[in-house]
Amino acid sequence: MTVNTTLNLKIFSRRFAVVLAIFSIVPMATSFASEKSRAKTVSKSAISQSRGSPSPRTFVEERVTRILRELKGRAPRAASAEAINISLPVWASKQDWLQVVYANHMVDVSNSTALLSDKLLFYEMVKREIGENVDRYLVRTVGLRDFLVRENLVDEDGRLIAGGDKIESRLFSFFRSGFVARPAVGVAPRETGRGIFKNTDHFVAELLKPETFLFRPDHRKRPVRSTVLDGIASGEAVVLQDDLTAKFGEKLKWREVRVHSYEGRVVVDADAAYWLHESELSKTEIQGAQKLVSEFLSLLPAGVLMRQAWSFDVLLLPNGEMKISDVVTNRGRKIAWSQYLEQPRVLGAYTRHFEKYSGVHFAGIGGMLLRKNAGNYFSYWD
Repeated sequence: MTVNTTLNLKIFSRRFAVVLAIFSIVPMATSFASEKSRAKTVSKSAISQSRGSPSPRTFVEERVTRILRELKGRAPRAASAEAINISLPVWASKQDWLQVVYANHMVDVSNSTALLSDKLLFYEMVKREIGENVDRYLVRTVGLRDFLVRENLVDEDGRLIAGGDKIESRLFSFFRSGFVARPAVGVAPRETGRGIFKNTDHFVAELLKPETFLFRPDHRKRPVRSTVLDGIASGEAVVLQDDLTAKFGEKLKWREVRVHSYEGRVVVDADAAYWLHESELSKTEIQGAQKLVSEFLSLLPAGVLMRQAWSFDVLLLPNGEMKISDVVTNRGRKIAWSQYLEQPRVLGAYTRHFEKYSGVHFAGIGGMLLRKNAGNYFSYWD
């Protein structure tokens, strides 16, 4: 008994010592893991602070990546064996028509579509897809924030560090034929075909003002919010574009063709000859503008174009050159993507186009009147 008791006590003592050792190690291990975790957090924070806010260029690139990921990741529009009948009032207005178009998910309503109404994001999205060939179709577009930062015209705090002569020199070095300044989204109240400013001197003078709307110090690191979209798009309030008309002189008459589209096709019947004087545009010019847009759309992937209804303004130059000067979208909302949808003929052209390519049928007398270019008739003429 005595021997057994002594043996048991020794075993117990050894086990107790092991337990004590374990309990003394656990807090040390926990403390070490905690310190390691805190070190990682501090390290990540330090890296984040050292990187600072993304540059204007990086911010736009990340936005474009997000847009393309969302648009290309959507499921294809399902083809229906039979056309879906859509009912409308007899004398359907444009709003009646838009309501059923959106209710049947024929036109996209998304954040990505809203972002593509930003001139810079649209340009950079297209450039990402078709490369340098983008300048064959679209006017070259650069963000003002990005330009000032890349050309080292502002310091780290966003203050201009260059005078008017240097700024103007850099501008003409970048834009050989001159440039125009335009809102990144939408149209400014007093904007003309040549942008917000009459000439370069007016632009530089405004930029140098202490309280200018063009660029403030905080724009250096903080994206600018779009008042039109009520959110941040490209982060640019103003974009700079090549002035394609400069070489023809200030007396050049601005001539554009509005071309309507849906997905990868031009809505041919909705041509501009019906709301501009016949003397302004020839049939050949209208067809040329439509051909340019059709070629442009053929270069973009189906995922990007799916359910997209866009209207394009195509600039016509005296030397026969044509280029897309602007793209109008629904800004991601259930609204018209062209002011010309008010016109019965344009509404009729889209109605026939949707019926041919989108698997729908606008039923009844209301549908018949739309197809015959009598939709929105009273509202338009009133």
